[in-house]
Order: sequence, then C-alpha cells, then structure tokens
Amino acid sequence: MVPKEAEVVVIGGGIVGSAAAYFLAKENKEVVLIEKGHKSGEASGGNAAWVWSLSRKAGIDVELAMHSIEIHRQLQNELEFDFEYRAKGGLMIIDAENQVPYVEAHMEQRRKSGYPLERIDAKSVLEIEPMLNKETLLGGVWNPVDGTTNPIFLVISLNMEAEKLGAKIYHHTEVQNIQVKAGQVRGVTTSQGTIKTNCVVNAAGSWAKQIGEMVGVTVPVTPFQMAMLVTEQLSPCIFHPIMGASYMVEEDSGKKGGLGSGLIVSQQVSGNILLGASWRDAQYDKRTIQEEIELIAGNALKSIPALQNIRIIRSFANFFPHTSDDLPILGEVEGVSGFIMASGHNGHGVCLGPGSGKLISELICDKKTSIPIEELNIARFGLN
Repeated sequence: MVPKEAEVVVIGGGIVGSAAAYFLAKENKEVVLIEKGHKSGEASGGNAAWVWSLSRKAGIDVELAMHSIEIHRQLQNELEFDFEYRAKGGLMIIDAENQVPYVEAHMEQRRKSGYPLERIDAKSVLEIEPMLNKETLLGGVWNPVDGTTNPIFLVISLNMEAEKLGAKIYHHTEVQNIQVKAGQVRGVTTSQGTIKTNCVVNAAGSWAKQIGEMVGVTVPVTPFQMAMLVTEQLSPCIFHPIMGASYMVEEDSGKKGGLGSGLIVSQQVSGNILLGASWRDAQYDKRTIQEEIELIAGNALKSIPALQNIRIIRSFANFFPHTSDDLPILGEVEGVSGFIMASGHNGHGVCLGPGSGKLISELICDKKTSIPIEELNIARFGLN
C-alpha cells in the first residue's frame, strides 16, 4: 500500500518524473512517485536515446536543452549507476540543395540567440563519420555538446538514488482520482490506496491529458508515434549521433497525421545501431507498420550504404507527448493550487527530462527557477 501522506506526489515514472522525484528527494521533500507500468515502460524506454540540442530552435527551446545538458553532466557525477551518457558531439548532414536555406536560417537564428553552430564541409564531415555516403554529401553542421545516453539505465539510476534519499516509488500502480477542494489539491487516489497531499506533479507524458481531466484542467497533449529500427551488435563504426537536415525540414513542416520520416542514426555502447525515425498519428497504437520500416531503412541506406548487409533485429515504436507548438508544458496551473505540469516534451524528453525535473523541484522548493519558464506555462494555450 502507498503511504497515507506525502509532501509531493509525482505521477509518471519516466525520465521527467523520475528526475523530479530525485531532485525533490535531494531537497528532503517527502515524495511519492506513482507509475502505472514498469520502469521505462513507455516513451522513456523507446526512443532515439539522444541528448541533443543542435536542432533546437532559438529562444526557450535551446535554452531548456542547454540547461538540461548541464544537468545530465551533473547526474553523471552524482549517480552511482552508469547510464552510458557519452557527449562526443552531434552532427547534422546536408545531402540536398533544398536543405541549405533552411540550415542557414536555423544557424543564423542560433547565432543571434547566443548559441552558435559550426558549419563544416563534406570533407570534414567524412573525417568525423567516414561511413557516410560521399556521393551525396554536401556538408554538415557540428555541435560539440551533444551526445547519447541509455534512457532505461537513466531512469533506473534516478530511481535508485531517489529511494536512497527517502523517496517512495510504486510501479504497476494506477492513479484513479485526484481530490481538489476549494481550488487546492488535497490527495491522490491510486489502485494501492489514497495519499493525502497538497502538491501533485503531472509528468504522465502522453497520458497527461487524462490526469488533467481529474482536476478539471484541459491539457493539450496528444500521443504521436515515433518508430525506430535496431541493428545487430557491431564494432564501433558510428561515432556520433547523426541527423539528416531533411529530418529537421520535415519535422518543422508540421505533424499533419500522415507518415513522416527523416534520418537519425547513432550507435549505443552495446554496439547496436539505432536507425530512425518515422512519425505518425497512431493514437495509442505501438505497432510498427511495414511502410515505416521500409522508409526508415531506405533513408539509412541512402546516407550510409555500408549498412546494406547489416541485420535488423527488431523495430519498435512508442509515443511522444505532442503539443501544438512543440514545446513542453511546465509550471503551476492557475485555478488549481498545487497542481504542476511537467509534460509535452515532443520527443525530446530524454534530453530535456533531467533539466525539467530539476526546474520543477526548484519551483516547488524555492518558488523560483534557475531559468525562466513562464512562457512554458499551460496558460499560453488559453484553454482553461
């Protein structure tokens, strides 16, 4: 059974919720983390495993990413369990002329915002990643701060350390209701009992809307499927996370519900190469379809022909919590005191999760955050 009381109840045990629970426990808060499934059972266990800022847009988007990268570095020194964070730099490749204006505009906006990127020629790209197709390569963009991690290990590590600090974590436990009285959160009813609390963090990812409904709040987060392929284990041959500029162009054109795809490639510490990605509106359906598998494989072979004879051992899909402006929802909710949003990370929860969790902890404990998050408030949608 769950405890009868807690200072904070965090709903959602992915990277965002686990980071929030960890940082709250560090501040000596009595925190309970509730997760309806198993560890890393949803988006935190099925993604590209990137800690990535290269394609983040100028403004709060890249500010949040850079803040969170600093938190990843902090956690690498704090957490006992190795979660395989490796920051060797990130690469975006340009392989079509129509991508150049978009890349140049993105780089100019980043320069103006104080987060410049380095444009490199095709020769330099091949020195960094020699397996890329030199016949189609036009150049690239380099960012030294980006890298990869193992998000499943990250969640496990955050949970382990949070529990050492006194946090209580319950998996396979479903939130059934949230009590609100006179505009104030009063408690959370779960499948293992009711917890009296004045503070709830909604870190439920693609299920944040359903949690919001429990307190009468419309949360504009919807599930959007992302699919990936996994290769057999190989000796090191891909040395950095690689994104095709086509991915950024396609993603920016809007998620209309149809099947979209762009190149992303990285190799895990285990030796498996992750190939992606495709995205489509499939609601809560995790099944991959043949069309997206072929699309991902085709994109990969076009850019890295040497993968031709490499075996694909599985495909997977999961949902990222989508918002209409591709920015997360962080902060307090007006009209429901003690109800705090931490969701809508749009496929960037691996990178942004630790930073978001730290900001939520700061908001609860200090009533202020180390970087401003006002523009990420749910009020921007004008729904409640």
